[in-house]
Amino acid sequence: MKVVVVGSGTAGAEFLRHYKGEVTVVSPTKYLFCQALFPSYVAGKIEEDELKVDLQPFFEHRGIIFRKCKVEFVKQKCKTLFSKVKTVRGIGYDICIIAIGGTNGVYVEGVEKTLSINDFESAKIARKRIEKAKDVVVVGSGMSGVEVAYEISDFCNVTLIEAEKRVLPNMCEKASKYVKKLLENAGVDILTSCKVEKISDTIMTSCGEIEFDEVLWCTGIVGKRLAGLKYGKYGILVNSSLKAGENIFVIGDAAEVKSKNGIATKTALEAERQAKFVAKAIKKDIKNLEYKPFSTIENPFSIITLGNRAILVRGNTVISGDIVHKLKNYVVRRFLKNFEV
Repeated sequence: MKVVVVGSGTAGAEFLRHYKGEVTVVSPTKYLFCQALFPSYVAGKIEEDELKVDLQPFFEHRGIIFRKCKVEFVKQKCKTLFSKVKTVRGIGYDICIIAIGGTNGVYVEGVEKTLSINDFESAKIARKRIEKAKDVVVVGSGMSGVEVAYEISDFCNVTLIEAEKRVLPNMCEKASKYVKKLLENAGVDILTSCKVEKISDTIMTSCGEIEFDEVLWCTGIVGKRLAGLKYGKYGILVNSSLKAGENIFVIGDAAEVKSKNGIATKTALEAERQAKFVAKAIKKDIKNLEYKPFSTIENPFSIITLGNRAILVRGNTVISGDIVHKLKNYVVRRFLKNFEV
């Protein structure tokens, strides 16, 4: 049974940790990055080696085959993955797990000129350019947006733009007010109910024209596309078993997973749960055993880090303090340590 994992980010790596069997990994990189640390990295507060782990020793320890390339197309009829790399054009599979991650989901004219922190290469570029900038505009006030805005406010004039009525629009109002106050105390200029319409030499918004040196785009995440698979509004379409086709699973940010309240959150916690579910589902599929459909976390917790302060949010509960900061550091360290050999 040939199991092939496409992608070595959080979801792909977590699947490898939970699945015990022969696996081939196909990915442009053998490094696993902790995306939760990207805001601190962009601000120059930590270095590259503090937020990544080389998966090669883990692969060798587990007998995992690694093939370095980017998959461009899935041909389901012949169960083959295709790449533009001449030496790895066709990779066959019996079971395939797609874990290719996500990208920014909102498009406006000129967005290609902006910076992002969706992956490490983008974060590296953002760090170099923001170091030289005086006025930086951050678009989107979800977790990544508020964290990076706070971090770079130490050395930049920061404007944070949010299309909704308040920052952290997907969290409770208590968390929104608390984080807004911290951002304002750090000198961040916040514009809510403000939509970006066009980016050229300036940013054209519903609130007026804004000048900038750099723009960091931190709007909502949607799954990356992969030719050969059906795509929804937020990612590759999957059923209740996280399947996008016969013997093809999609997990992590790449997937559009339905929940009772709409679409599942695109978080590391959700990616880990999906990876664990698929690892078990494959074993049951092989034995022709039935299993319950995947269920999302309806009331997940999140930890927002603003400098040396961390805020835990779950539903309408908001907790801050040293213990939350220690918890966040523990979660990050544990995540990377899981893949060290």
